[in-house]
Order: sequence, then C-alpha cells, then structure tokens
Amino acid sequence: MNKSLLLASAGIACVPTLLAAKTAKAAKANDPTRPNIIFILCDDMGYGDLACYGQPYISTPNIDRMASEGMRFTQAYAGSPVSAPSRATIMTGQHSGHSHVRGNKEYWSYKNTVKYGDNVDFAVVGQEPYDPAHKILPEMLKDRGYRTGVFGKWAGGYEGSASTPDKRGIDEFYGYICQFQAHLYYPNFLNRFSRSKGDTAVVREVMEENIKYPMFGKDYFKRTQYSARIIHDKALEWIDSQDAQHPFVGFFTYTLPHAELAQPDDQILEGYKKKFFVDKTWGGQEGSRYNPVEHTHAHFAGMITRLDSYVGEVMAKLKEKGLDKNTLVIFTSDNGPHEEGGADPEYFGRDGKLRGLKRQCYEGGIRIPFIAWWPGRVQAGTTSDLQFAFYDLMPTFCDLAGVKNFR
Repeated sequence: MNKSLLLASAGIACVPTLLAAKTAKAAKANDPTRPNIIFILCDDMGYGDLACYGQPYISTPNIDRMASEGMRFTQAYAGSPVSAPSRATIMTGQHSGHSHVRGNKEYWSYKNTVKYGDNVDFAVVGQEPYDPAHKILPEMLKDRGYRTGVFGKWAGGYEGSASTPDKRGIDEFYGYICQFQAHLYYPNFLNRFSRSKGDTAVVREVMEENIKYPMFGKDYFKRTQYSARIIHDKALEWIDSQDAQHPFVGFFTYTLPHAELAQPDDQILEGYKKKFFVDKTWGGQEGSRYNPVEHTHAHFAGMITRLDSYVGEVMAKLKEKGLDKNTLVIFTSDNGPHEEGGADPEYFGRDGKLRGLKRQCYEGGIRIPFIAWWPGRVQAGTTSDLQFAFYDLMPTFCDLAGVKNFR
C-alpha cells in the first residue's frame, strides 16, 4: 500500500471512514464540542475471547452491548505481538521498524533500591523509555487543551527515566510503571502521579495489606488489595472529575486478563467454578514468576468477565455524567493470547481459530478485537473489515482533536 492510500484509508484524511463518523468536523482550539476519548486497552486478549467475536464459554454482556451500539472491526491489528512495542506504536504513530521501543526490554537496578520500613527493599524497575525527543500522543492532546489520564500499565519508561507519565503530558496516573510488575495482581506497590493534587513526580504507593504476606506460596492469596479493582476505581474517580466544558482523553490500560490467574473469590469466580466443574490445575514450574493455581479455566473466564464488568461501569459513569454523547470509547487488546501461568488458549479457542499466539507474527498473535462506540457518530450495530493497525490510531485521534502538523 502506498503512503497516500494508507493515509486516505486509515489515517488523518479519513477518520469518517475508520469510525463511520461522517459528521466529524475539524476541531478548533476553543471548541467545547471536541470529542472526549476513552481508550480501553486490555492485556493479552485474543481475537476470539469475547462473546461478540464468537467466544462460547465466557460471558461479556457489557462489551457485547458496546459492539451492538457501535462498530465491531474484524481486521484490526496490534502494533506488535508483545506489549511494550505494541503500545509504543499507539503513543508514537510509528510502526515497530521505526519506533525506538522494539521489544520488552527490562531495567532492573538493585543499586538504587527504594526502602520501605525495616524489611522491604524494592528495586527500581521498568522498561525502555520512549524517545524523549519524540512527542507522544498524550503530549499532543494536552497541547490542544485535553485533560489527560492513564490508569493501568505504562510500559513507556523505567522509574526515574526521562519518559515517565509526569514528564510525558499526563495529568493523572495510577498503576504500574513497570509492566514486569504488572504480571502480578496483588503487588507490593503501585505508582501514582496527580498534577491536580500538586505531585511533582511519580511516587510509589505501597500496598500495606499485601506486603504482610509473601509473594510466593499459599499465603500470597491472603493478600487483599487487588490491583485491577484499585486501578479501575481510580479511573472512575477521574471520569467523575471531568465536565462538559473541558475535553479529556483517558487511556485505561487494564492488565486483565494478562499473566497470573488470580482474582477475588467472589460471585464471578464461583459462578465459573460451577460452570467448569471439571477443570484444570496448574502446578507451577521451576523459576516461574507465577504461583500454582487451581481452576485455571474458571479463573481465566472470570478475569474476562470481571474486565467486562469494569467496561460496563465506565459506560455507566459516562452516561451518569452526561458525557456519553460526546465521547468516543474504544475497546481493544495489545496483542494476541498468551499461555503463561496455566492459561489454556487452545481450550477457549482464544485466537479465534487463527494461527499463532502472543510473541508470534501469525494472525493469532497480532489480530485483536477492536470496538468503537460513539452515539450518533459511529453507526450502531455495524461491522467493518477495514484493515488498520495501532500506528493508525495516533493520527486518527489527533485529527479528531484538531491537532495539526503532527507528522
């Protein structure tokens, strides 16, 4: 595909084609009707993991409703088959051949540990930073007057680097700076930054109830501070603080259903334990970062249904605030499904009968669910086979926000 055709089909010149928003207008700097944007990016969800994409075992009523009220895309592609470079293509608008971040490179510094109390010593951790000389999507939108929030996984720079949320145009952040830490749902700490509360840098918020128990072994599951719920509640609080006079963009980068199979033992999980009466147990493996777990199918299904309930709460909050009519909501995944920690993609058909998994450049590793919802702008109940990838999103969002000269 030549450059001009690419731009015409899925870039700045044709947002109406991409989202069926035929009435979209170029935004002016003082135009209060510029759309708000909520970009929900889950972690390691395969093309076939949602009921609206053919999943027979897992209940996802809220996301299914989002699809029935919006547009479901069948040929959307991630930026990479692994997390950090895939997310970088969204933030930079560059494909992974040009982007500075091309893999899940980890930084661990035990020389610069952060002490907490007498016994807990945390290493400084994180990923390869985005190039500080390259302006990223939140910075562009903030320059146009958007309020910006990120809740979930950052994966754009290690702690103390030149590319942490406080330095990259983010007003409010809560979650994991380090995506390696984000493999755990009951972590020792999370990171936060709030410009509105006067924070000057990202800090760590220690999970007091979690660190009472060890990271591995049966006592790990006595931890009570479940990161996915805590992060989601912060995202809802942030939406609650918005108003119709100021456009906002929220990146809700939830970690579900990624990595370890762990969640509260509540009605969601209990319901799937009954459904998958004959289930599997994953006994762990030597050197694994994950604890052994029983009821692996119930846990995996429960994590997706839990995520679905979060999406429903986001949509309800937008409607409660009267912000739904001027908000574009997108739901998607950063890459294809994984088989770590006891996950069983073959059982669930998580790749939508596509060949390949996460870390593989076959269809199953990079084709992802993608749903766009915008009342009155995105035609309800439609399906699109338009081919596009994550690096088309930055120019699309910039066009909606009226950002010029970003190429």
